[in-house]
Amino acid sequence: MMEKKSTLAISMIKTFVPILVLILSFTSCKKEKTANSPIYKKDYKQAILDSRQELGAHLMSSFTPGASVSVSIDGEFVWSEGLGLANKELKAPVQRNTKFRIGNSSQLFTAYLIAKMQEEGQLDIDSSFYAYIPEFPKKQEDFTIQMLVRQTAGFAESSKRELIQQDDKIRTLKDYVKLHQNDSLVYKPDSYSLQSNYSLALLGILAEDISQKRFSELMHETIIDTLQLENTQLDNTMAIIENRSNTYDRDYIARLINAPEVNLSPMAPAIGFLSTADDLNLAAQQLLSPGFFSEETLKLFYEPYQLSSGQQLNTSFGWLVITDREGRKVIGQAGSTTGGASAIAVYPEHKLVITLCANVGTDFEELPVMQIAQHFLDIIDPKEQE
Repeated sequence: MMEKKSTLAISMIKTFVPILVLILSFTSCKKEKTANSPIYKKDYKQAILDSRQELGAHLMSSFTPGASVSVSIDGEFVWSEGLGLANKELKAPVQRNTKFRIGNSSQLFTAYLIAKMQEEGQLDIDSSFYAYIPEFPKKQEDFTIQMLVRQTAGFAESSKRELIQQDDKIRTLKDYVKLHQNDSLVYKPDSYSLQSNYSLALLGILAEDISQKRFSELMHETIIDTLQLENTQLDNTMAIIENRSNTYDRDYIARLINAPEVNLSPMAPAIGFLSTADDLNLAAQQLLSPGFFSEETLKLFYEPYQLSSGQQLNTSFGWLVITDREGRKVIGQAGSTTGGASAIAVYPEHKLVITLCANVGTDFEELPVMQIAQHFLDIIDPKEQE
């Protein structure tokens, strides 16, 4: 009997100690903190506690080893933390500077790059792609730079299989573009929308051709370094990258396994970035007001795109544009690839930005970015609960 009571006591301690540590962190003022320490703003204590429970439940139900979360309001971080493990074998915890594969959220950086090049007069997004790269094999229909960004240029939809089964000879962005350069369009440009890694790859080649710089160099110079995104870079399986999370996948019966090794470099503009929740949050904050971008450029990101048929999409210039169940406007992105996932939600009217990263793709269950947002919205604007 004594043994059972002892076991129960230990179990209760294991359950409540993490919560106690979190609560104490709100009240501790003298504790020395480092740049990588979690951020908890006491004004949002209840929202953080509820969101932390929400995210923890997601990690358990989806068998995800680790994730990071970042929440900012009007440009100030109110919650930032790593949860779970970046490496299960070594029991290494996720921290704020842990780098994850962010999948399709990589497209926001490519969209930012093209938007800045438009602002600087280096290109016109309404011009034909062939105006800049005339040697690219002609398709049955013309398409513009804007159509490539908005995924309406006519190229085939991408699949996870394409990434896993890629030819070993396809090592670079140019290799990937050359591989499919003679493929036919699968629909008339500006009549439909399909998520195509190839469309983004063409934007990468376009940027390189105009600037005469490598895509990675141009991206750092124009976006990453300018915005001081200290933990964002292109993934490279051959390089030693500090604070990079391990990558995980699930087998056919949902058991956690190590993700297969893949080379993301050929599709870098579409799915090839590593980043953190904090860096994604900083990048997304650029949508809240003019500064890095002009007012005119911000409209590209805010306004849903309309096809030539008049049909309005729920996408803008590299982003999703939707409304939540309360009718609030949300600009977002959800990214998934082998071994990583991310989610971004920007509520421009409330200047609220929520970002998540994880080290398993989200084929199973989406990251709970909207649920976390709701906990903070309940505090920011309680009238909306009526």
